[in-house]
Amino acid sequence: MSKLFKRDWMWAYRKMRSLLCSRLTSAYRATLYAIRGDTGAFYNSRTWQKIRIRR
Repeated sequence: MSKLFKRDWMWAYRKMRSLLCSRLTSAYRATLYAIRGDTGAFYNSRTWQKIRIRR
């Protein structure tokens, strides 16, 4: 794994956790963000917010 991938993944994971996403969802979406640069749109089940993080 490159340093850039790890840094992007960690940043996205922490961002998702701060938005009250579960650990599993955060890990999955952080992986998508690190690979593609986009998490895709999804709803948070706790707050019913539509979330999408892009580069």
